Amino acid sequence: MGNKDSSLGKSSRRLSPTDAKSLALRLGVKSESEILSKEKTFEALSWNGSDSTIPELVWRVVTNGANTARFSSLLEFIDGTVCQDVNSAAHYAHNFLSQPLVENARTFCLNLLKVFHSHHSPARDTWLKQGVREGSSDEALSVQLSQSLKSLLETNPEESKEEIYCKWLQRERLLYAIQTDVLCHLFNQTLPSDIIPQLTSSLKLKPTPTILELAEIMFINHSLPHDMQSEWALLFSTRQHGLSFTSLLSKIINKGPTVIVVEDTEHHVFGGFASEGWRVGPKFIGDIKCFLFKLRPEISVHTATNYNDHHMYLNVQQQTMPNGLGMGGQLENFGIWIDADFGKGHTCAGCSTYQRVPTLASGKEFSIEHIEVWAVGPPPKEDSDEEVGGKRSILDKDSGAKAILEMIDRGHHSEGIREVPDEDY
Repeated sequence: MGNKDSSLGKSSRRLSPTDAKSLALRLGVKSESEILSKEKTFEALSWNGSDSTIPELVWRVVTNGANTARFSSLLEFIDGTVCQDVNSAAHYAHNFLSQPLVENARTFCLNLLKVFHSHHSPARDTWLKQGVREGSSDEALSVQLSQSLKSLLETNPEESKEEIYCKWLQRERLLYAIQTDVLCHLFNQTLPSDIIPQLTSSLKLKPTPTILELAEIMFINHSLPHDMQSEWALLFSTRQHGLSFTSLLSKIINKGPTVIVVEDTEHHVFGGFASEGWRVGPKFIGDIKCFLFKLRPEISVHTATNYNDHHMYLNVQQQTMPNGLGMGGQLENFGIWIDADFGKGHTCAGCSTYQRVPTLASGKEFSIEHIEVWAVGPPPKEDSDEEVGGKRSILDKDSGAKAILEMIDRGHHSEGIREVPDEDY
């Protein structure tokens, strides 16, 4: 691989020499100038029999449609799409798409996801081993990504396909991450990072431990602040803990940042990210890192507008204030509202706190089928000298929270929570 004729571009190459040598060994080549046939490459890299078109697209881009390629061309492609910046990735990858661009973009995304689901990683396996589903939400995610490309084409009609593709990757960082992941997998390269969070809690419900599918988890996770993307743990599920607002409170107060997922009785799935721990009070809390999202029947994310700071609201047992949990909007007119009576809520299209919010549920008023709350990122620090047995219930840590639960006349019900350590976070 040190041949004189293969030195072009090597000085700026970021591809790991170890990864390059590993690929050379796999392909049975000894220098970058060696010629590889399509048949040999596909067989050596186990691309034959793939139900995705991505291997064929990669070969076409690397070879410009020829039947052979220099090993150096493969290395330059890998370096450009995986190891360099987004501009370099777009320089190569825009050739994956042909006309009509939007329809081909949807098909391209579907095929990327096929390859993505075909391989495993330690973090991904923590979900799959507990029965989390994958695959059926790929169509909605692919449509969302292709519509983003359509918007770019409409607003930048004079720009080249490469320029549009670059802006697409910059806007849709999840697409960029999936593309990088897939190309690393195809060429047996070291992944820069896992785009699936580690599941750190046990999901007890079988055969459907969560309403979320793997692509939906990945979609939400990639929208989180970077330091919140490493791990998830289930705090509350109505299937496990019952349709009780008190149980919900006892599980989420002071637990750090959370993702709330709601399924209504018409099977629309939506929710929000709360950037700090929930606490009861008459004022809004949270910051511009909060966002709302929709997962079914279509996928979208709605980030903060900076118009107001009405991100998180939680209150109970008040005569003159709304009682329940809300995100965004105004009192009595929230982006998402879960009533303290439980079982019902509302959503407000055009919520001023977040951008372009649709009616997230099946209608403005909705009935709750299921709710899940996930702790995201590293667990919040606790004072170890006050802990008993290494764990503390919210009732131990927050006397105010205990008083609130007792006001609802269910304090005795929550006393048992501290005795179930595998459910504490």
